[in-house]
Amino acid sequence: MAARQPLFTFLPLVSSLLSFILVLLLLLAGTNNVLSGLYYIKTDTTGFSVSSKLSSSTYLQDLSAVSGADLVGQPSTASSLGLAETYTVLLLTSCAHFPDGAVSCSHPSLSFSFDPRTDLRLDSTSLQGTYPQSLLSALSHHRKTTRFVAPAYILAAALLVLAPLLATLSPPSFPALAAPALSALAALLLLAAAAAAAASSRAVDSAFNAALRETGLSSSTGRPAPAVAVGVAAFALALLAAVVLVVRARRDRRVGGAMQRGGEKKGAGGLLGGRVPWGRHRYAPVDDRVALVGKGGYEGSRHQEGVVFDSSEGGGRHLDDNWAAEDEYSAGGRGIPLKSLGVGVKQRRDMNTAYEPYSSAPS
Repeated sequence: MAARQPLFTFLPLVSSLLSFILVLLLLLAGTNNVLSGLYYIKTDTTGFSVSSKLSSSTYLQDLSAVSGADLVGQPSTASSLGLAETYTVLLLTSCAHFPDGAVSCSHPSLSFSFDPRTDLRLDSTSLQGTYPQSLLSALSHHRKTTRFVAPAYILAAALLVLAPLLATLSPPSFPALAAPALSALAALLLLAAAAAAAASSRAVDSAFNAALRETGLSSSTGRPAPAVAVGVAAFALALLAAVVLVVRARRDRRVGGAMQRGGEKKGAGGLLGGRVPWGRHRYAPVDDRVALVGKGGYEGSRHQEGVVFDSSEGGGRHLDDNWAAEDEYSAGGRGIPLKSLGVGVKQRRDMNTAYEPYSSAPS
């Protein structure tokens, strides 16, 4: 088979490796407080302020005015709740960014999903139980989506490693389309994960701002979100690897088919295309003679007959190349059947059923 071009050999490896690295960055984002900028949603809490839970009580407000004591409580703010200025929502965790530049990320988990009621401690304020249904629905959908996105990225990363290895190291008997199929599956998983994560984060961002903007909280996803951009780039590289592997597999099949057809045509001879039928003799050249190699013998015994034709001038027909005695037939007598001269095999005759080809009619 013709040598493969470097483009078809190294491009799938390089693109798959780059795609794998991008997926690995998404999976490791937030681990040991690194790569916290690869977020899907970013929330800002600097302007957060809500009244206390008792602020709605008219009686306590009047009593506070009369007594001069604060019986209602102070409003809840980001500082009173111990919140950071900004929070970033990553694939497997969330990170808090404090004013002094410190970053603190929670422990990564496959079951992680962003929930401001607990992550931003909103349930400890007067907002508890007042969330609109649109926000609750968006958070529920986001929780279900993350259960697919993270495992999809992990599976895609495994396929991105396996596909080029199969394409490079697999034996010729291995299916040629196995590596392209695995690479295409990885690309589909990356596309589905990126699309699902982007749609879910936009839905949460929209519902979050609509429900909590009056409290001073805000969120953004970027245009696009950094994590979504990395996921799309990983998909593009995986798709490139899959396309190149498919083109290479089809090219190899065309080249292999052309060589196979050319080889059969070159060796064809007669109706059977040069193939030796079962049980037929095969001729092999030995020096300047042609040896006939076949099968014969009595009662199913297998041995070879060596009938050699000497192509040299004056060469005569003889058996086994070392037996040149004149037989009875050449001297005018009754001949000996050729088949009875089995080389290396003892003759076994049943005298009652002996075969004499030159005998006269039975007496």
